[in-house]
Amino acid sequence: MKEKTSVVLKKLLSLILLPLLGTLTLHAQDKWTMDGYLSDMQAFYKIDDSWLWENTLQDRFSFMYYPNDWLTGNLQFRSRVIIGNTLEQIPGYSEALGKDPGWFDMTFFSSGKLGDNTRYALASVIDRLWLQFTFDKLEIIAGRQRINWGQTLVWNPNDIFNSYSYFDVDYPERPGSDAIRLQYYTGDASAIELVTKIDSSNRVTAAALYRFNTHGFDIQFLGGIYQQEDLVLGTGWSGNLGQSSFRGEFSYFRDLEHFADTTGYLLASTGFDYIFSNSLSIQLEALYSAFAKEMDPNSFLQIYSGNMDVKNLAFTEWSFFANISYPFTPLFTGSFATIWYPELKGAYLGPSFEVSIKDNLALSLILQYFTAEYEMSNGSTSRQNNTFAFLRLKWNF
Repeated sequence: MKEKTSVVLKKLLSLILLPLLGTLTLHAQDKWTMDGYLSDMQAFYKIDDSWLWENTLQDRFSFMYYPNDWLTGNLQFRSRVIIGNTLEQIPGYSEALGKDPGWFDMTFFSSGKLGDNTRYALASVIDRLWLQFTFDKLEIIAGRQRINWGQTLVWNPNDIFNSYSYFDVDYPERPGSDAIRLQYYTGDASAIELVTKIDSSNRVTAAALYRFNTHGFDIQFLGGIYQQEDLVLGTGWSGNLGQSSFRGEFSYFRDLEHFADTTGYLLASTGFDYIFSNSLSIQLEALYSAFAKEMDPNSFLQIYSGNMDVKNLAFTEWSFFANISYPFTPLFTGSFATIWYPELKGAYLGPSFEVSIKDNLALSLILQYFTAEYEMSNGSTSRQNNTFAFLRLKWNF
């Protein structure tokens, strides 16, 4: 049933939405906007003793439509042409590009060989397609959308609808969910939200959230059902302590099928960030994951290229993050991030630099280095070191 629905949806998109965009261009230019970007990124990966490479040409378009004051529509899609030997050498990488996590399959994918070790992939996905209805204090949003309940900046235990990886350097918009979302504003800084989402496996995640502000802090409480498997309860906050920002999130999961005879799992993150008068900024964050106790990774790639889920935000019980960023000039910014994984005797090091070449055109260099000890099947340990480098030219329009 889901496959038939997806085929019908794709036909509707091509037969209705694209002609509609042409009509908007001619007759309703004051009621719609378009923006996006075009980027080209060269990537190199040193995994153990192997060197891998790929080039990604990417474009993104976002269309907003405002037919009247109570209705808003949004369509966003990204397309990528990827060429390299990573598609051949990294297990599961090519398959992940063609998988749509939503209930509707709105990913278009094809791949093939260019040589003995080089492949290409063409991937295009509609990751936003929604309508918003506004009636005074009530908003209803239906379709593929980004639902961001997170408060911290690196790991988000409250983000149960569309989790993302901090290490994904080329997807700032983050994934969306096929969902219906109701928001009712009970005051200037308070609201109640009800959300129901269906994923590609027909699993339902449904939750409610209450958000309010007190003493300068945004505070939220949430509760619901996660993927028809767990009861989830959580809270989060963000505000200022003096000149620094203080954020945090807690989520508690308990298996519904074995509710009485099992223990729950806690995910918790908390952090501080501070900006000095000279624009130097620092950020600290820590994550605790009870789910990590049951994970047994034997390589970082097992996590790096796997499916992202709020339950596998981390692969060690404790993770500690620090970042420092400084604009050396108005056109040149540098930052350095690090994560410590105590249980693996491991660390992540991530320097990055960005220079603005001209208006809307930027060049970025991003480095990622991972080192950790993994336990092998024979009981011995093996230290693995991985180095990734990304050079990206990006034009926003």
